[in-house]
Amino acid sequence: MPELDPGAIVAVLNRHAVRYVVIGGIAAQIHDLPIPATIDIDLTPARDHENLERLAAAFDELDAGLYTADEGGTFFPRHPIENWAQYDTLHLMTVHGPLDLVFAPDGASGGYDDLVDNSVELSIDGQPALVISTATWEALKQASGRAKDLAHLDLYFEGKNDT
Repeated sequence: MPELDPGAIVAVLNRHAVRYVVIGGIAAQIHDLPIPATIDIDLTPARDHENLERLAAAFDELDAGLYTADEGGTFFPRHPIENWAQYDTLHLMTVHGPLDLVFAPDGASGGYDDLVDNSVELSIDGQPALVISTATWEALKQASGRAKDLAHLDLYFEGKNDT
């Protein structure tokens, strides 16, 4: 599996003018939250047709495949976008590591439109990216209700209580 290089993934998305918000572990790391390191980058892209076309072009450059046991992932047809755009989540392997697209995260059923206004432009390895706020990260973790996410919240609140 290629080692995650989030800055390289973001650079490709930016070159293709993809509109997206960074969520998940990378967002937590950027905000210096006390959670374990992540192995992938989670993004919520805008779901309009033009953005999905730009995203498909970025997939081509990233050589994105479905994340499977195969080292480079399994090929999936990137064009036309109707082949994959109906899914709410895609787990992909790219030449720069794992990439999860979460079009409608728990707690933000409107996806990008729900997240963009409470996001801030920050830097990921020198690349500009919209990143969810800490408050939004908290809300998404709470909404998911998954054991892993609740454990991350416990670590976060323990860290806040220590300061």
